[in-house]
Amino acid sequence: MAAWQRPIYWVVLFALGLMVQTALLPEVFPVGYVPSIMLSLVVVLALYETPRGGLALGLVGGALTDLLGGRLIGLNTLTFGVLGYVIASYQPRWRHDQIVLPGVVGALSQLVMGPAQWLLLHVIGYPVAWQMVSAPLPYLVLFSLLFTPAVGAILGLRPESSRSRRGGR
Repeated sequence: MAAWQRPIYWVVLFALGLMVQTALLPEVFPVGYVPSIMLSLVVVLALYETPRGGLALGLVGGALTDLLGGRLIGLNTLTFGVLGYVIASYQPRWRHDQIVLPGVVGALSQLVMGPAQWLLLHVIGYPVAWQMVSAPLPYLVLFSLLFTPAVGAILGLRPESSRSRRGGR
């Protein structure tokens, strides 16, 4: 995929993910327990990006979540941007596979993201009860552990080593 096509690909994926997250998942999960498909998309795509690309990816995904998902403007933009940058910065050091790495990184990201956003909300003077973050956290972590590798498989993302063995992308 050409470099100029990647942001278009991201926006299309994020738009589809946001539609599922805001229209379908609230019908399936109780209020407060709706998992973040956007977080899983940022995680799995950042595993295949440069740090600069991971930052851009997180900023785009976070901004779309904030603007179209009815969230506090800037909260997801900031946290997803940092998350994308950190994952893309460290991913060259990790041994890539299709299931374990995306699942563990997705679960850890969810585990860190909820408390980080809670802390940011408190810093800017928007108090949220800790129970609103901590009660659904185990369910959200489990969802990310299982859903993030599935997203990578659906998108056809494979580690570099398996791409070179098969002679394809």
